[in-house]
Amino acid sequence: MASVTTCQVLLVLFCLTLFSHAYTTKNEITKENMCSCFQGPPGTPGTPGVPGMHGYRGQDGGKGEKGYPGDIGKPGRKGDMGIDGPLGPPGDRGKRGTKGLKGDFGDKGDQGQKGECLHSSKKVAFSVTRSKMLGPVLEHTAVYFDRVLTNVGAHFDEITSHFVCKINGTYLLSVHVLGQQKRDAFAWIMLNQNHQVPVHGDSRAGYGTGSNTIILRLTQEDHVWIQLRANSALMNDYSTFSGYLLFED
Repeated sequence: MASVTTCQVLLVLFCLTLFSHAYTTKNEITKENMCSCFQGPPGTPGTPGVPGMHGYRGQDGGKGEKGYPGDIGKPGRKGDMGIDGPLGPPGDRGKRGTKGLKGDFGDKGDQGQKGECLHSSKKVAFSVTRSKMLGPVLEHTAVYFDRVLTNVGAHFDEITSHFVCKINGTYLLSVHVLGQQKRDAFAWIMLNQNHQVPVHGDSRAGYGTGSNTIILRLTQEDHVWIQLRANSALMNDYSTFSGYLLFED
């Protein structure tokens, strides 16, 4: 039998030590203890396994917390025009606009009905003046007008210097007087023998002037004339007496 070498003895002792460590507290040897004693180098990784089947759907999670507002997006494209809405209430009155251009002439209208004539179909008008000074007079005196400028209808009597009505109607009559220097010119428009309205040219003005106008309704043979009061005086053609028919009755 071959002799036992020191190396062989050491190998046996080493193996016994390993087996003693492989036993558990119950004196049983386990796979894990054995593997820890005789574990070799790592093996080559195996190929990936086949993917498993999809699992069942899990339960819905709870409602999360409110997130922060996101960034404002870009404006979208212009939408189509909608239908007309209901009519709103009237607004406030606007400012007056500028004047517009003059329009074209319209079509000629139909001829209207003949209207009533407001003026007399008969024409009566007169205007007279003096050519010489008169006064100062010592008493009330009828003023004589020797220059006849107009006498349409011949109603002014050149002899008496009275306007004599020949057509019943409404007449406008007026008188103007100019006094001599520092002399009053005080006169009246007379209807027959009745004073109607006064006319006064004040001497304090140097050459006093006065005028008056009256509208009278006259009948045939009424006389309208001018009376100069006592101590009054008139210049020449600066004093006039005029009148005309407005409309007949």
